[in-house]
Amino acid sequence: MTKEQRAGGRPKKSAVPPTKAGIAQDPVAFVREVLREDPYDKQEEILRAMVGARRVSVVGCNGSGKDWAAARAVLWWMHSRTPVKAIVTGPTSRQVDDIVWNELRVAYGQASETLGGRMFRTSRYELDEQSFALGFASNSPYNLQGFHSPNLLVVLTEAHAVHEQDMNAVRRLNPSRLLMTGNPFVNSGAFYDSHHSRRELYTTVQISAFDTPNLKAGGIVVPGMVTAQDIADRKDEWGEESALYIGSVLGKFPDNLDDSVVPLWAATEAATREMEPDGPLVVACDVARFGHDKTVVMSRQGPVARIVWRVRGRDTMKIAGFLSSYCQEHAVETLVVDDTGVGGGVVDRLRELRPGKTRVLPFIAGQKAESTDHFANRIAEVWWAMRNRFLARQLDTDNDDALIGQLSSRRYSHISDGRIRLESKQRMYRSPDEADALAMTFAATRGGVKIWV
Repeated sequence: MTKEQRAGGRPKKSAVPPTKAGIAQDPVAFVREVLREDPYDKQEEILRAMVGARRVSVVGCNGSGKDWAAARAVLWWMHSRTPVKAIVTGPTSRQVDDIVWNELRVAYGQASETLGGRMFRTSRYELDEQSFALGFASNSPYNLQGFHSPNLLVVLTEAHAVHEQDMNAVRRLNPSRLLMTGNPFVNSGAFYDSHHSRRELYTTVQISAFDTPNLKAGGIVVPGMVTAQDIADRKDEWGEESALYIGSVLGKFPDNLDDSVVPLWAATEAATREMEPDGPLVVACDVARFGHDKTVVMSRQGPVARIVWRVRGRDTMKIAGFLSSYCQEHAVETLVVDDTGVGGGVVDRLRELRPGKTRVLPFIAGQKAESTDHFANRIAEVWWAMRNRFLARQLDTDNDDALIGQLSSRRYSHISDGRIRLESKQRMYRSPDEADALAMTFAATRGGVKIWV
């Protein structure tokens, strides 16, 4: 056995190789008998759909095993036809290489002596010069050119985040099979359309967390898949009516995406983006007012925003001390601090401490907006500035469930004079502490010119 084959994992012996004629119509049998694995019913539904349907689109909750099924579908495809090619692509190399292709290596490792071929350490599996599978990110449409075969499979992972130009590149390949997997975090685009206006062109599969083995069994029978505790945590954090709960747990496209200040797709996409810090460092602190609320400190340097501290409680001296030390250690240019309620004490103490060269900027959410013709108050104005950066795909944020849930849950409306106002915090399931802190970084000004607003 070659070193490349061993990279896939420790193989298990099998004396009888699969025949293409025997498995072409039964991918579930291939997974059970050749790969020696046990898919659950929704994974079987995905695999069976691959037999006759030219286009399959799978929308589901997080942790439901969509990528597990996609990886096994690739191996089945490679060993049920000849010549054959398979392309696995998605918006990020992490999703393609570390998740889908890692699943593919694991499956191959359990049957490598039966399957043969060469599994490379890179995302490539090769049977011969004309038959191979590749994985790469779809960050350039040129990556998707030149792959042709009478038996071509294209797998799009995280399909909800694939740009239209990349979808067009996939269409130009004229694949024999197209398998898309994703989350219901968008309300437009090819993936959304495959479950709505163009549904007749696809065989669709929808997966709720309540369809998965751990929920059905009432305990952990498949480690790594979504659990009852995961759902309870998400319900407590987001509320059952939030778009993120509906999408991440129920696996449904939410109806309440259009009036979100930050669309769910934009919030989730920013959490996977990698950008370089640029410009002055701005830090904002949203100070907690109630027992369940959190004091959150957010830093942002150009497009890169990170949560640097969060704590529950009202110890204003502790908060002021942390902010003073952080600003001096990191040469923060502007520190924006919530100046309403208990936050006023933090601002007063910081003025006494005078943290290095950092400018302390008090922020009052309900005060008059700088652009009074467009916004009802200052908090609406900074949230809208933040929204514009999300929509322009110019933010790189933490992959933090609380942040994403708050961003996508806060709604806006137009008052009678046409100005924009935000949904009141009192109407939200949970105070948007992380999201408010990020929005407040857009309140920083220097010489009358807004910084990255």
